[in-house]
Amino acid sequence: MRTRLTWAITVLSVVLLAPVAGAVTEVEVQADIDTFQGYFKKRFPNVALADYADGVNALPAYSERRANWELLMEFPPFDPEMDKARKEWSKPFANGKGLADCDLAPANTYPVYDSGSDDLRTLAGDINVCLKANGEKPIKNVKHGKMARLIAAYREQFNGQAMAVDVSHPGARRWYEEGRQFYWAKRGQLNFSCANCHVHNAGKKVRGDVLSAGLGHGVGFPVFRTKWAVAGKPWGTVHRRYGGCNKQVRANPFKAQGREYKALEMYEAVMNTGVPLKVPSQRQ
Repeated sequence: MRTRLTWAITVLSVVLLAPVAGAVTEVEVQADIDTFQGYFKKRFPNVALADYADGVNALPAYSERRANWELLMEFPPFDPEMDKARKEWSKPFANGKGLADCDLAPANTYPVYDSGSDDLRTLAGDINVCLKANGEKPIKNVKHGKMARLIAAYREQFNGQAMAVDVSHPGARRWYEEGRQFYWAKRGQLNFSCANCHVHNAGKKVRGDVLSAGLGHGVGFPVFRTKWAVAGKPWGTVHRRYGGCNKQVRANPFKAQGREYKALEMYEAVMNTGVPLKVPSQRQ
């Protein structure tokens, strides 16, 4: 068993880290998706692709706690906050327009590559662009608070729709490749990569907690997290979580909505092709 697992990890790493000249092709991106998702299918054969939307709650090692989570979801702790989020989303601007009038892409297609600027559009970035264009103040804190609530209010409108990020443009695939390198590169004093925890050791227990699978990451964000709620800031965007992960391996976090985390979000979103959105969600 150990030999087969080692072989699978080696093959996965070779495929995902193989250097290429220029942007990877769409065929190569699809091969990455098939390899990544195929790895988890073999590792957790009883977990359907759609179930990964539940994060760690879907994994076999978490089965002993799943009943408690299901009971919690009967009266979710985020319900009052979501009521607030929907009101904030519906509140009109001073000019009479509102967020519903913003030029936003479908939530299941973010990040979106913009060829004019050779940049990635994220939902947080597009919301701030819309606010500014309508004479409203952009939201400075893009990791939690109001921005997280607004993103949750928008993304829940697309619940059940499968992730489908467009990588047809070479520029989009260059961003994807940058995110792929970030995901598999080791960093920090612990010399860990994202994959060390969420691919190689997914489903294993660490100090009583279960490491989540990389497949499904992001589809439930923003999340209402118990750990964050204790500190009075329960909501977090995926970029907030990226920063926390970097800190846990004793690496300096990058700026939320900065290039590094936008590229990482792109890579994870592409790996989640076919996994449905499920927002809001609760995590430990």
